Amino acid sequence: MANRDLFDLTGRNALVTGGGRGLGKAMATGLAQYGANIAIFDIDMETAQATAEELKALGVKALAMEGDVRREEDAQRAVNETVEALGSLDILLNNAGIATLGPAETLPVDDYQYVFDVDVKGVFLFSKAAFGPMSRQGRGNIISIASMAGISAPNPQKHTHYNAAKAAVIMMTKSLASEWAGHGIRVNALAPGYMITPPVIKMRAEDPEMWQQWMSRVPMGRAGEPPELQGAVIYLASDASSYMTGNIMVIDGGYTCW
Repeated sequence: MANRDLFDLTGRNALVTGGGRGLGKAMATGLAQYGANIAIFDIDMETAQATAEELKALGVKALAMEGDVRREEDAQRAVNETVEALGSLDILLNNAGIATLGPAETLPVDDYQYVFDVDVKGVFLFSKAAFGPMSRQGRGNIISIASMAGISAPNPQKHTHYNAAKAAVIMMTKSLASEWAGHGIRVNALAPGYMITPPVIKMRAEDPEMWQQWMSRVPMGRAGEPPELQGAVIYLASDASSYMTGNIMVIDGGYTCW
């Protein structure tokens, strides 16, 4: 294989959770631009279908599925439908996630549980479901979205539960990588920093002082744009990273350097 072909994803099939908008949509688009067929799984069917149609315009196969990453039956159904529609499951991108704010001493237990159910349980359920077809074909690639918050607690926002959940995703990534390497399955994660997503845009408008405080702690002085994750996810999904597993790739503008 020529070096220029290392990033080619033509003929490979990817399932992206939370792929209807935001970071998930940007990364799904990047994978499709390099030839991957895409199954979009999202809690909002309308956005999932709209994104799938945009991806088809890039010349790849795409389908949309609605469901909740917290439900094991939804995870298994999504994997089964991806394999049935596309022929295999080569790449799983565990992108779906949520964050809430609240001081630990007054945080409702329901808020804590909700974040862990989506951000941790969801990653586990989809990875578990993907193991079947990936192990049978002797190859597979799981990429989960962690966060710099799983490595270094951001300040001044208070979300101990979110930080802990993303730290759990990091350890799950390392654990699955070691358990499943013998099955030909690679497991890695991306740990983004502050990214320009709809919730962040809203916060920036509502609390510009907080936003400036955030940006003052980023060596590059700015937040990342969703397309700036595309190169990393294409790298992890492709043969360019064939000897990489259990790795946490941090893309945070330098935040965790300090």
